[in-house]
Amino acid sequence: MKRIIPYIASDFRKDKIWLRRTKPARREYQVMVAVDNSKSMAQSTQAVELAYETLALVTTALNQLEVGQLAVVSFGADVSLLHPFDCPFDSEAGARVLSRFTFVDDKTDVVQLMDASLQLFDAAAVTASTTAEDLWRLQLVISDGVCQDHARLLRQVRAAMEQRIMTVFIVLDRSAIAAAADDVDPEKDSIMNTQHVSFVTGPDGKMEMKVERYLDTFPFKYYVVLRDIHGLPTVLAETLRQYFSLVGSE
Repeated sequence: MKRIIPYIASDFRKDKIWLRRTKPARREYQVMVAVDNSKSMAQSTQAVELAYETLALVTTALNQLEVGQLAVVSFGADVSLLHPFDCPFDSEAGARVLSRFTFVDDKTDVVQLMDASLQLFDAAAVTASTTAEDLWRLQLVISDGVCQDHARLLRQVRAAMEQRIMTVFIVLDRSAIAAAADDVDPEKDSIMNTQHVSFVTGPDGKMEMKVERYLDTFPFKYYVVLRDIHGLPTVLAETLRQYFSLVGSE
Protein backbone atom coordinates (compact mmCIF):
# COMPACT_ATOMS: atom_id res chain seq x y z
CA MET A 1 0.00 0.00 0.00
CA LYS A 2 2.88 2.39 0.78
CA ARG A 3 4.12 1.92 -2.78
CA ILE A 4 0.69 2.26 -4.38
CA ILE A 5 -0.11 5.72 -2.92
CA PRO A 6 2.97 7.52 -4.39
CA TYR A 7 2.31 5.76 -7.70
CA ILE A 8 -1.23 7.17 -7.88
CA ALA A 9 -0.09 10.60 -6.64
CA SER A 10 2.54 10.78 -9.40
CA ASP A 11 -0.12 10.51 -12.09
CA PHE A 12 0.94 6.89 -12.60
CA ARG A 13 4.43 7.90 -13.75
CA LYS A 14 6.45 6.37 -10.90
CA ASP A 15 5.98 2.76 -11.86
CA LYS A 16 8.71 1.16 -9.73
CA ILE A 17 5.99 -0.75 -7.98
CA TRP A 18 5.61 -2.94 -11.05
CA LEU A 19 9.29 -3.58 -11.76
CA ARG A 20 9.39 -6.77 -9.70
CA ARG A 21 6.38 -8.09 -11.57
CA THR A 22 7.83 -7.43 -15.04
CA LYS A 23 11.42 -8.43 -14.31
CA PRO A 24 12.11 -11.83 -15.86
CA ALA A 25 12.29 -14.56 -13.24
CA ARG A 26 15.43 -16.64 -13.10
CA ARG A 27 13.66 -19.62 -11.63
CA GLU A 28 11.72 -22.12 -13.64
CA TYR A 29 9.22 -24.59 -12.23
CA GLN A 30 8.27 -28.06 -13.38
CA VAL A 31 5.21 -29.42 -11.66
CA MET A 32 3.89 -32.94 -12.09
CA VAL A 33 0.38 -33.86 -10.98
CA ALA A 34 -0.09 -37.61 -10.43
CA VAL A 35 -3.67 -38.72 -9.93
CA ASP A 36 -4.68 -42.15 -8.66
CA ASN A 37 -6.61 -43.98 -11.40
CA SER A 38 -7.80 -46.88 -9.25
CA LYS A 39 -11.34 -47.97 -8.45
CA SER A 40 -11.22 -46.57 -4.92
CA MET A 41 -11.15 -43.04 -6.34
CA ALA A 42 -14.35 -43.67 -8.26
CA GLN A 43 -16.36 -44.52 -5.15
CA SER A 44 -17.35 -40.89 -5.01
CA THR A 45 -18.00 -38.73 -8.06
CA GLN A 46 -17.16 -35.73 -5.89
CA ALA A 47 -13.66 -37.06 -5.26
CA VAL A 48 -13.14 -37.50 -8.98
CA GLU A 49 -14.42 -34.02 -9.79
CA LEU A 50 -12.23 -32.43 -7.14
CA ALA A 51 -9.20 -34.29 -8.47
CA TYR A 52 -9.96 -32.70 -11.82
CA GLU A 53 -10.06 -29.25 -10.22
CA THR A 54 -6.45 -29.62 -9.14
CA LEU A 55 -5.31 -29.55 -12.76
CA ALA A 56 -7.01 -26.22 -13.36
CA LEU A 57 -5.62 -24.75 -10.14
CA VAL A 58 -2.02 -25.80 -10.80
CA THR A 59 -2.25 -24.54 -14.38
CA THR A 60 -3.52 -21.16 -13.19
CA ALA A 61 -0.67 -20.85 -10.69
CA LEU A 62 1.98 -21.63 -13.32
CA ASN A 63 0.41 -19.25 -15.82
CA GLN A 64 0.54 -16.44 -13.27
CA LEU A 65 4.21 -17.14 -12.65
CA GLU A 66 4.83 -17.34 -16.41
CA VAL A 67 7.75 -19.67 -15.72
CA GLY A 68 6.55 -23.21 -15.52
CA GLN A 69 5.82 -26.50 -17.19
CA LEU A 70 3.10 -28.90 -16.19
CA ALA A 71 2.94 -32.68 -16.65
CA VAL A 72 0.06 -34.96 -15.74
CA VAL A 73 0.24 -38.69 -15.12
CA SER A 74 -2.27 -41.27 -14.00
CA PHE A 75 -1.20 -44.25 -11.94
CA GLY A 76 -2.72 -47.45 -10.69
CA ALA A 77 -1.69 -50.83 -11.99
CA ASP A 78 0.39 -48.90 -14.57
CA VAL A 79 1.69 -45.37 -15.00
CA SER A 80 0.54 -43.32 -18.01
CA LEU A 81 1.90 -39.97 -19.11
CA LEU A 82 -1.21 -38.01 -20.07
CA HIS A 83 0.47 -34.67 -20.70
CA PRO A 84 4.23 -34.05 -21.11
CA PHE A 85 6.20 -31.14 -19.69
CA ASP A 86 7.15 -29.69 -23.07
CA CYS A 87 3.58 -29.11 -24.29
CA PRO A 88 1.38 -26.14 -23.31
CA PHE A 89 -1.53 -27.07 -21.07
CA ASP A 90 -4.53 -25.30 -22.58
CA SER A 91 -8.24 -26.07 -22.54
CA GLU A 92 -7.92 -28.61 -25.34
CA ALA A 93 -5.07 -30.39 -23.58
CA GLY A 94 -7.10 -30.38 -20.38
CA ALA A 95 -10.05 -32.01 -22.10
CA ARG A 96 -7.82 -34.71 -23.58
CA VAL A 97 -6.26 -35.43 -20.20
CA LEU A 98 -9.57 -35.71 -18.38
CA SER A 99 -11.00 -38.04 -21.01
CA ARG A 100 -8.19 -40.55 -20.39
CA PHE A 101 -8.94 -41.13 -16.71
CA THR A 102 -10.93 -44.33 -16.21
CA PHE A 103 -10.69 -45.07 -12.45
CA VAL A 104 -10.95 -48.80 -13.05
CA ASP A 105 -7.52 -50.09 -11.97
CA ASP A 106 -7.58 -52.81 -9.32
CA LYS A 107 -4.42 -51.69 -7.53
CA THR A 108 -2.28 -48.63 -6.85
CA ASP A 109 1.44 -49.13 -7.50
CA VAL A 110 3.11 -46.09 -5.93
CA VAL A 111 6.59 -47.63 -6.24
CA GLN A 112 6.14 -47.80 -10.00
CA LEU A 113 4.88 -44.22 -10.00
CA MET A 114 8.02 -42.96 -8.24
CA ASP A 115 10.31 -44.83 -10.63
CA ALA A 116 8.47 -43.44 -13.65
CA SER A 117 8.25 -39.89 -12.33
CA LEU A 118 11.99 -39.73 -11.62
CA GLN A 119 12.69 -40.78 -15.20
CA LEU A 120 10.22 -38.21 -16.55
CA PHE A 121 11.77 -35.43 -14.49
CA ASP A 122 15.25 -36.43 -15.68
CA ALA A 123 14.16 -36.28 -19.30
CA ALA A 124 12.37 -32.95 -18.78
CA ALA A 125 15.45 -31.32 -17.24
CA VAL A 126 17.04 -31.36 -20.69
CA THR A 127 14.25 -29.15 -22.09
CA ALA A 128 14.40 -26.58 -19.29
CA SER A 129 15.44 -23.09 -20.33
CA THR A 130 17.34 -22.37 -17.11
CA THR A 131 20.27 -23.85 -15.23
CA ALA A 132 19.95 -26.77 -12.85
CA GLU A 133 20.41 -24.41 -9.89
CA ASP A 134 17.36 -22.38 -10.91
CA LEU A 135 15.15 -25.33 -11.82
CA TRP A 136 12.67 -26.26 -9.09
CA ARG A 137 10.52 -29.35 -9.38
CA LEU A 138 7.41 -30.38 -7.51
CA GLN A 139 5.40 -33.59 -7.66
CA LEU A 140 1.84 -33.61 -6.33
CA VAL A 141 0.43 -37.09 -5.72
CA ILE A 142 -3.32 -37.37 -5.19
CA SER A 143 -4.46 -40.74 -3.91
CA ASP A 144 -6.08 -42.54 -0.99
CA GLY A 145 -2.62 -43.00 0.50
CA VAL A 146 -2.49 -46.79 0.62
CA CYS A 147 0.87 -47.99 -0.69
CA GLN A 148 3.16 -50.97 -0.26
CA ASP A 149 6.91 -51.38 0.32
CA HIS A 150 7.47 -48.34 2.51
CA ALA A 151 11.21 -48.99 2.79
CA ARG A 152 11.72 -48.80 -0.96
CA LEU A 153 9.45 -45.77 -1.26
CA LEU A 154 11.47 -43.99 1.40
CA ARG A 155 14.62 -44.54 -0.66
CA GLN A 156 12.85 -43.22 -3.75
CA VAL A 157 11.65 -40.11 -1.93
CA ARG A 158 15.21 -39.43 -0.74
CA ALA A 159 16.54 -39.94 -4.26
CA ALA A 160 13.99 -37.42 -5.54
CA MET A 161 15.01 -34.85 -2.92
CA GLU A 162 18.65 -35.27 -3.97
CA GLN A 163 17.53 -34.26 -7.46
CA ARG A 164 15.64 -31.25 -6.05
CA ILE A 165 12.26 -32.87 -6.57
CA MET A 166 9.86 -32.27 -3.70
CA THR A 167 7.04 -34.81 -3.46
CA VAL A 168 3.85 -33.78 -1.67
CA PHE A 169 1.31 -36.54 -1.09
CA ILE A 170 -2.28 -35.35 -0.76
CA VAL A 171 -4.19 -38.20 0.87
CA LEU A 172 -7.88 -38.30 0.03
CA ASP A 173 -8.82 -40.20 3.16
CA ARG A 174 -11.11 -43.12 2.54
CA SER A 175 -13.38 -41.93 5.33
CA ALA A 176 -14.02 -38.76 3.35
CA ILE A 177 -14.70 -40.71 0.17
CA ALA A 178 -16.97 -43.11 2.05
CA ALA A 179 -18.83 -40.23 3.68
CA ALA A 180 -19.37 -38.61 0.30
CA ALA A 181 -20.72 -41.93 -0.92
CA ASP A 182 -23.09 -42.10 2.07
CA ASP A 183 -21.31 -45.05 3.65
CA VAL A 184 -22.82 -45.97 7.01
CA ASP A 185 -19.45 -46.14 8.76
CA PRO A 186 -17.07 -43.56 7.24
CA GLU A 187 -14.45 -44.04 9.98
CA LYS A 188 -14.03 -47.74 9.33
CA ASP A 189 -11.56 -47.36 6.46
CA SER A 190 -9.92 -44.11 7.54
CA ILE A 191 -6.16 -44.03 7.06
CA MET A 192 -5.97 -42.44 10.51
CA ASN A 193 -7.12 -45.76 12.00
CA THR A 194 -5.14 -48.05 9.69
CA GLN A 195 -2.32 -50.20 11.03
CA HIS A 196 0.83 -51.33 9.27
CA VAL A 197 2.07 -54.89 9.82
CA SER A 198 5.69 -55.89 9.20
CA PHE A 199 8.00 -58.72 10.20
CA VAL A 200 11.27 -58.01 11.97
CA THR A 201 14.00 -60.11 13.52
CA GLY A 202 13.51 -60.42 17.26
CA PRO A 203 16.15 -60.63 20.03
CA ASP A 204 16.19 -64.41 19.73
CA GLY A 205 16.83 -64.26 15.99
CA LYS A 206 13.30 -65.32 15.09
CA MET A 207 10.93 -63.33 12.92
CA GLU A 208 8.33 -61.39 14.86
CA MET A 209 5.26 -59.52 13.71
CA LYS A 210 5.35 -55.78 14.38
CA VAL A 211 2.16 -53.71 14.31
CA GLU A 212 2.46 -49.94 13.96
CA ARG A 213 0.21 -47.02 13.15
CA TYR A 214 0.19 -46.79 9.35
CA LEU A 215 0.99 -43.08 9.19
CA ASP A 216 3.96 -43.59 11.53
CA THR A 217 5.62 -45.56 8.72
CA PHE A 218 4.36 -43.41 5.83
CA PRO A 219 7.39 -42.87 3.59
CA PHE A 220 6.50 -39.41 2.29
CA LYS A 221 7.94 -36.55 4.34
CA TYR A 222 5.45 -34.00 3.06
CA TYR A 223 1.84 -35.10 3.15
CA VAL A 224 -1.59 -33.94 4.22
CA VAL A 225 -4.57 -36.11 5.08
CA LEU A 226 -7.71 -34.60 3.59
CA ARG A 227 -10.75 -35.75 5.54
CA ASP A 228 -13.14 -33.40 3.76
CA ILE A 229 -12.81 -33.81 0.02
CA HIS A 230 -14.39 -30.41 -0.56
CA GLY A 231 -11.25 -28.89 0.94
CA LEU A 232 -8.98 -30.21 -1.83
CA PRO A 233 -8.75 -26.95 -3.82
CA THR A 234 -7.96 -24.99 -0.66
CA VAL A 235 -5.33 -27.47 0.51
CA LEU A 236 -3.72 -27.56 -2.91
CA ALA A 237 -3.64 -23.76 -3.16
CA GLU A 238 -1.98 -23.52 0.25
CA THR A 239 0.52 -26.23 -0.72
CA LEU A 240 1.51 -24.29 -3.83
CA ARG A 241 1.71 -21.03 -1.88
CA GLN A 242 4.04 -22.54 0.71
CA TYR A 243 6.16 -24.23 -1.94
CA PHE A 244 6.66 -21.08 -4.00
CA SER A 245 7.37 -19.09 -0.82
CA LEU A 246 9.98 -21.66 0.19
CA VAL A 247 11.62 -21.55 -3.22
CA GLY A 248 11.50 -17.77 -3.25
CA SER A 249 13.45 -17.59 -0.03
CA GLU A 250 16.31 -19.72 -1.39
